Amino acid sequence: MQRKNSTFNLTKQVASLSFVCILVIALVSSFMLSRLITNKLLIRDATLSQDFVDSIIATEGTRQLFLDTKNHTRPNDTIDRNCDLEGFFFQVARMPDVVRTNVYGTDRSVLWSSDKTIIGERFGVNEELDEALKGELVFESGVIGRDNKEEHTEFDKKLQSLRFIETYIPVWNRDHSLVIGAVELYRLPRMLHQSIIESRRFIWIGTLVGGLLLFLSLYWIVKRASLVMENQQRRLLEAKSLSMIGETASAITHAMRNPLASIRACAELSLTDDLAGVRESAMDIIGETDRLDRWAREFLLFSVTNIETPECLDMNHLIKAVVKEHKPILNRSAISLQLHMAEAKLPIEANCTPISQVFGNLIMNAVEAMGEHGELTITTSLDAKQKNVLVIFVDNGPGISEEIKGKLFQPFVTTKPTGTGLGLALSRHLVEHYDGTLAISSEPEQGVTVTVCMPVSGDLS
Repeated sequence: MQRKNSTFNLTKQVASLSFVCILVIALVSSFMLSRLITNKLLIRDATLSQDFVDSIIATEGTRQLFLDTKNHTRPNDTIDRNCDLEGFFFQVARMPDVVRTNVYGTDRSVLWSSDKTIIGERFGVNEELDEALKGELVFESGVIGRDNKEEHTEFDKKLQSLRFIETYIPVWNRDHSLVIGAVELYRLPRMLHQSIIESRRFIWIGTLVGGLLLFLSLYWIVKRASLVMENQQRRLLEAKSLSMIGETASAITHAMRNPLASIRACAELSLTDDLAGVRESAMDIIGETDRLDRWAREFLLFSVTNIETPECLDMNHLIKAVVKEHKPILNRSAISLQLHMAEAKLPIEANCTPISQVFGNLIMNAVEAMGEHGELTITTSLDAKQKNVLVIFVDNGPGISEEIKGKLFQPFVTTKPTGTGLGLALSRHLVEHYDGTLAISSEPEQGVTVTVCMPVSGDLS
């Protein structure tokens, strides 16, 4: 079970996120600015139309006709009234792009219209006209062919997709204190339509180009920063590797001096000793050689990760095998061993040799810490909720001081005169290789508790 390498690609992540954010901001900004500009241009156009109509009314003296209609002083002279309004609407009809004009009195009746058939009629519900008779400048804008309006059926097909503006302009009395009528203008402002299209196009192109430049600038900065960080990280790793090589060489040299000195001394003594002395010296040489061999294996295991395909193992069976292997050492030190094994099978995926070495190292640490007549308890259990197998080692030794706790897993740090300082670091390294954890808790003079947690292999159900 090889652990997956997960790397965080800063450039890719930032580029993706910034592209999405900038694109969303650019689209929303373009849409809102387009609507704002369109609305401003339409308001400006409606205001200019109102000012133009007001100026014509003031010039032609048409207000009195609206007042007479409002006061019903000339209710039956429609022909004269139409004649009086002709001069007024001759000017209105000459306004740019006007295709239809209606003039309403305060009673909602049509005083004059470019469509002679509706003069004198009174229409029903017309919310825009009601707002205009209340003094509001009302306009409606849309595109011919997209809006469902009866007027559009009369237009030439060539006018499709052109913008129309229907404006209701209130007509005020001279002191602007009373609405005396309303004028409806239906216009097809080609120039305004073209200006709106060009403005929108400019806004969209400008916003998208600006967003693209912002994205490219941000991408360049992040890419450059990523390259700098990668370079610094590479140098840091190189420096760390050189430092580790130096520490390893120092530790190996220091550790080998004593065994080599002992081997040399035993060899020199064997030249002068009798047969019994030679035998004792030979045994010492074998012991020191085995110690050097053990250290060499620890160094190799620490530097090279086991790449063999893991197999399914039973934790209970594995613990029993390790305990059996170390039984002579436990008996020699008069260590009382208490085994509490789970009744169910505890399957894990690992390689037998490295995991056995982990448990053997933990047992040896407990034996060396307790000395003689100690008590070691090993418990195996299943955490079904978390789907983990737990192995807990508890000894009644002197515990670990606060000073040493923070250095427990640092390589080459040891309190043993003959140790390499790789035991715990190697054990945690091997356990983590199989997605497990190794934790140590201790209080001075209260022993040590080591908990190994490894994921369950397969389905527990």
